[in-house]
This record gives sequence, C-alpha cells and structure tokens, in this order.
Amino acid sequence: MLQRALQVWKEARRLLLVILVVEVACLWFLNDGPAPAESTSSTLVANLMDVFQASRMADAKEPEYDPKIWVQANNSNLTFGGSTTVSGSTTIHTITTFSSTTVITICGSTSSGSVDLSGASGSGGTLDCSCSCDLTGTAGATYSLSTYSNTGSTSAFTATYLSITSSFTNTVADAVFNFDANSALSLASGSTASFTASSSFTGAGIFEALAGSTVTFGSSSTTAFAIASTIASTFLVTSSSVTTFSNTVDVSGSSAAVSIGSSCQFISTSTTTISSSATFTAASGSTCQFGGGLSVASSTFSMTQTTVTVSTWTLSSSTISMGSSSTVSVTSLSQTSGTFTASSSTMTVSSTATIAGATWSVASSTMTFSSTMYTSSASTISVTSGSTMTCQSVEMSSSSVMYVSDSSTTWTSSSRSRCRGKSKFRGRSGCNCNFNAGLDVDEDSEMDLQSTTLTSTSTVFSSSTATLSSSTITSQTLNGTNASTTMSATTITVSSTFYSYSSSTTTLSGGSTLTVTQMQMSTSTITISDASSTLAIDGADNTAVAAFGASSSILGLGRLGFRRGRISMTSSAFLVALILSSATGAFDHQRSLLQTDLTTTSPAVSACGSVVSGSSLTIASGASLDVDTSCTYGTETWDIFGTSSTYTTSALANGNVDVQSGGLLVLSSITGSANAFSINGSLTLSGSMEVIVSAAGDGTTVTLMKWDSSTCTDITGSVTVYGCSNCTLNVTYSTPAASCYLQMTFGTATAPAADDNDELLYLLFLLLLIPIIGVGAFLFMKSAAGAKAAEAAVAEEYPEYPTYDDYPEPVYDVYEAVEYPQEIYPFAAEEFVYPSTPAEPAY
Repeated sequence: MLQRALQVWKEARRLLLVILVVEVACLWFLNDGPAPAESTSSTLVANLMDVFQASRMADAKEPEYDPKIWVQANNSNLTFGGSTTVSGSTTIHTITTFSSTTVITICGSTSSGSVDLSGASGSGGTLDCSCSCDLTGTAGATYSLSTYSNTGSTSAFTATYLSITSSFTNTVADAVFNFDANSALSLASGSTASFTASSSFTGAGIFEALAGSTVTFGSSSTTAFAIASTIASTFLVTSSSVTTFSNTVDVSGSSAAVSIGSSCQFISTSTTTISSSATFTAASGSTCQFGGGLSVASSTFSMTQTTVTVSTWTLSSSTISMGSSSTVSVTSLSQTSGTFTASSSTMTVSSTATIAGATWSVASSTMTFSSTMYTSSASTISVTSGSTMTCQSVEMSSSSVMYVSDSSTTWTSSSRSRCRGKSKFRGRSGCNCNFNAGLDVDEDSEMDLQSTTLTSTSTVFSSSTATLSSSTITSQTLNGTNASTTMSATTITVSSTFYSYSSSTTTLSGGSTLTVTQMQMSTSTITISDASSTLAIDGADNTAVAAFGASSSILGLGRLGFRRGRISMTSSAFLVALILSSATGAFDHQRSLLQTDLTTTSPAVSACGSVVSGSSLTIASGASLDVDTSCTYGTETWDIFGTSSTYTTSALANGNVDVQSGGLLVLSSITGSANAFSINGSLTLSGSMEVIVSAAGDGTTVTLMKWDSSTCTDITGSVTVYGCSNCTLNVTYSTPAASCYLQMTFGTATAPAADDNDELLYLLFLLLLIPIIGVGAFLFMKSAAGAKAAEAAVAEEYPEYPTYDDYPEPVYDVYEAVEYPQEIYPFAAEEFVYPSTPAEPAY
C-alpha cells in the first residue's frame, strides 16, 4: 500500500511539472517570442527546466522500495550509519555504526544481499535475511547484534564473529549457514536460538552457545553441524527433532544442560566432550550416537528408555545412570572414579573395559563384556536383582571388589579370570558364578561365598583366603598353595584333582562335604572340625588316587573316606575317623546315625533367638522342636549350686513344656560357648531328646537347658548326644531348689564321634573275653582238684591225725554263771558276783 502511494506521488509530481512547462510556453508565445534575458518569465522557465531535469535524474537513481530503510529515513528515532546501493540483483549495505535502532533488511527486493561490517562499530540492531546473504567483517573483530532473523536459503559468514544478544531464528527449510575459519555464531547470555525448520552449519567456523543462553530445536527439524560446536547453555532437542554433529562437540560448565527429548536424536560422528559439571539427559525413546567417542568428566549423563551407541567411552569422576529399558553399545570403556548405575537395562562392551576407583551398581540388567574387564583402585562392582553379567575374562586388582547377589543373578566368564592384589570376589543369596576357564585367587585376595553356586574348570588359591558358607562349588581341579580355605555347610565337588601345598589350611565345618576324584597334599593341614563334615576321595580302581606328602595332616572330629584306588602316605597323619569302603553311602553312614532327619517330622519347628511359646508347649508324637544354641535371644540370671551368674539364652519357652511319647526335642549346634534353652515352667520328657555337638569344647562345661522344678529328675537317660563320644551330661539344681539345669562337660581329648563301628568293636571285645574267661576257669578248677587229691593222700599216710571234719561243732547253751572257789580268790562273795546274763555293751 505504501509503495503504491509513493508511486502515485511520483506520477503527480511529474504531472505538475508538465503543467508548469505548458503554462510557461503559453506565456512565451503570448509575448511574441522570448523576453529579454533579465525578464522574470525567462528566469522562471529556466528554473522550471532545471527542476524537471533534476527530478528525472532523481527518479533514475532512486533504488527500489525498502520499507525498513524507508522507515529509518522517515523516523527521527532510528539511525542508520552507512549506505545502501543496488548492484544488479544484489543489494549492498555498508555499515559504519550499529545501534539499538538499526534495522536492516539485507535483501530488499533483490535475490541476494550483502552486508559489509568491516568498518562497523557499536552494538544492537536487527539483521533480516530473506534471500542469499553474505556478511563480511574483519578477522578478530566481534560484531554484536540483537537479532538475526533468517528466512533465506543461504547465509555466508566471512571473517565475521557475530554475537547475538537477543534472538536467532530460522524458520525456512534447508537453510545453510556457512562459516569460514575466522567466523562464528555466538549466542550470548540471555539470548535464545530457535530452529523450527531443517538447517545446516557448514564450513570451518564455530557455533557457540554461551552460559545463560537457550537453544531449541523443534517441529521435527533436522539440524546438521559440520563446524565445531561449543555448548555451555541449555540445549533442547524436542518434538522428534534431530541434531547431527560431524565436528567436535564440547559441552562444558555447570550451566550446560543438554536435553534430548522423547523420540529425538543426538548424533555425533566426531569427538564429544561433556565436562565441568555439565549434564546430558536423554528421554524415553531417544537415540544418542557418539561415533567419534564420548568423554564425560566431572559431569552427569543419564538416560531412560534410550538407545546409546558409543565408540570409545571415557569416564572420569562422573555419574552415569542407565534407566529403565535403556540399551547401550560401547566399543571400549574406560572409567576412573565416579559411579555407574544400570537398572533394568542392557549394555554391551565389545572391546576392553577398564574400571579404576569407580563404583558400579547393576540391578535387573544384562551386561556383556566381549573382551577383558579390568577392575582396580578399590573399584566396586555390584551385580544384583536378577542381573546377568558375562565377561570374556575379568582381571581384578588393587583392592577391587566384585559383589554378586540374589538367586536369579548370574555371573559368567568364558576365559580364565584372576582376583589378585587384595581384591575380593563375593557371592551372596543364591547367586550363580561360572568361571568356565578357571579362576586364580592370589596376592592376599579373598573369595567370600555365602549361599552361592560356583562352577569352575580350575580353581587356584595362592596366598589367599577362601571363605565358603552354605555354598556349592564344582571345579575340575582345586589348588591351594599357602592359602586358607574355610567351608561351612558347603559342598565342594572336584571332578579331577584337589591340591593342597605350602602351608595351606582347609577347614570343613557345619556339615560341609569336600568330594574329590584325586588328591595331592604336602606341608598343609585339613581340619574337619565337626562330625557332620566329610572329606571323600572317590578315585578309581587300580589307580593312584591320593598322595600325602611330608607334614600333611588331616585332623578333627569329621570323617575321611576313601572309596577306591591306591593311596600313599609319607610322614603324614590322619587324626580323623577313617572310612575305607566302596559302598554307596559309606561316607555319610555316620551322618545317618546322627540326629533324626527333621524333615521326616511334622510339624517341625526350628527356633533361633526366638520365643517359642507364650503359655505352654506340647510336642506330640511325630513332631519336633530344634533349638539352635548358636543363636542369641537374651540373658537371664540363674543360681546354680549357690553361684549366681548371668547366662545367654538361645530361645525361650514361657510355660510348661511337654514332650510326649514319639515327640522330639533337639538342642543343636552345641559348642563350648553354646547358649541355653530357657523354659519358664516345668519339663515333662516322655519322648526323646537329642544333643548335637558341632565342635569340641576341650573340657568346658556348658549349660544347655533350664526348667523350673523343686525336684530335679535326672533326664539324661532320655537324652542322646551326637558328635562327641567323650561328653557327659548331668542335671544340676539351684539353691534353694527351684530350677533345674541340663549341663554337658566336654572331654579333654578330642576324638571322632562314636558310630556303629565302635559298637561292633565292643561286641568283638566281649566275644574275645569268652575264651579268655573259659581258659581261666579251667585252670582254676584244675588247680583246685589237684589240691584236694594231695590232702587225701596225706590223710591215708597219717591216720592218727584227725582231720578238720573229725571235730564236732561245739554246742553253746544259755550262758551260765561260773562260781569260783573262795579259797583261791580271797574276796568276799558279795564283792565278786557275776550276773546271770551279760549286760549290753555301752557304745
């Protein structure tokens, strides 16, 4: 509209000039020719001709209409320092001064435009590019502009470092921003950049978003950066948009926050660095690719339901969080310090993984390391909650810890692994650990397994410690050299050879079983500490299955069994029950003679540190109560034989306890420090009671049970002791009599528990006594008969001598007083008279 008005004004001005010329001509002809030179009419005509000619020249030079320039020229509040010319199809602007009021439309009505900033000073203003725009400046100079609005196809920056203080927008599809090596687009603090259409940044310059600025990509746009990018701002990729980087990306500073929205993509084929407290967050359904490698230092990288691909991932003092359903693929991984958390996620490392001083927590996730995983510098890796971790091999050193837990968790290595340098491998709560090519535990390292199933082709303990509790170990070979192995309620099966060398110690307790096919032992000790534990050597017929070298000792209360094969001993000692039998179940025969299998009783109650009744307790036929005396319930003060002391209890029954016929009361895990079962009431023992000894007490007397009664009946005849052949039971009482106590005294010499073999030996001993007694009786009778014959011969030879039988037995009548003659005893009769009946003696 404004342009049309201006055109009408031009035409009207020309029309007025024509009218003036006509009027002058008419006056000239009316005056019959030209007037004198000094006449007014001639001067007027000349002036009018000059004006007309100047108007035509002005029309010829006037550029095409530019509304913003027009506004500048007609608004005294706006300034424009410089000039604008048109050369062909290009509008050329030369700017000398920028101000907040500068508004330049680069293109005008032409198809291209250029801005020369080389001599410009000041700051502020607006540039609007709606075509192909060129900006040229001076290398090293910074040009500060409030707003850059792009709707054109191409913008070329030459020696132009353009700082945007307010806003940068691109709304045209496939726009190209090209920068030479001396150019940059810099977003200052407080500014914004919005890309709602696809665009690309090409050339050799820099895209820079400083702290405090905000960059947003939206409307499903795709923005490609072929120039180096520095991000210290809020960087938002939203609405299914894609950002790609083929040059370096540096995300740095506490104000740097990159957020990849749902279904968005962040793709970098060059090096990407996230550092100095920056954050990188990827939302559900997003994709992040770091083909040129990713370095995260002192920063945070988190993802949820995200797919991440990294060629080389370097982590330092950073926090990495893999949220639910995330998938990460890494070629190689290196982390020094920091944390790595994976939850319900999947991660694959196709090459080497090195973790030093970092803490990993893997829960409900699948982690695959196709090459070796190295852990060091006190790193801790925790694999729990049904996770699966698979490694080609693992090399643990420098006090690092591998923790595997939970029944559905599996840890597997396919090549030989090593735990060294005071490192620890821990298994807990029913997890499964598989070392398919074997495991070395050495250099003061430790394997600590509780309720764990471990399978290994070859397990070697050297200058290390193995603590195995309630676990199952299967290994083709097991080797101990200067190692300490402790097993409790653990089953170990060695399908090939068990080696024990160089001051190694192995302890089996709590019903542990070590079963080996072959065994070699030298200068080491195996302790089978309780009667329920066994070292069994299966072997094979007609082969050497075991060799016990010098200073080898197997001792304790348990059993050593040889099933078949040849065994050699050299300066060795077996101080355990030895079983030589090929019969099936021969090694565990003694176990079957131990306490009743409580699984055959019902109901079967096991008490550990508990109150088992509130008022009374009845154990009927077929039922059982097992009280674990190694547990702790509380303390009570008891008086035993007049001595008052505080005792620790293992369980408590409030009220009377009645063990009926067929019922069973068991006190288990008895040691020299057993805790007593306290009954706050009476005890009726019509059924049976078992006392299970798990370790010797060396002369110690322990109190096993207390009940209330003023008459302490001896119940020891109804109590059977297992696991201790030299232990004695007795019932003691309090002073005054109010409570009773069942006590047991351990013998001073340890010996294996008696079994049916001991009973057989006893019977054999009795049978041996029969002929001995018979021979003795025969010799005695023969000796007596000889004496009788000699006496008869003497009687025949000397008949005048009567024999003992010739003297009759004297007959004694009632005692009569004897009266002696007075002439012999000159005493008066009244002074010397004997009574007729003797008086009773005085005592």
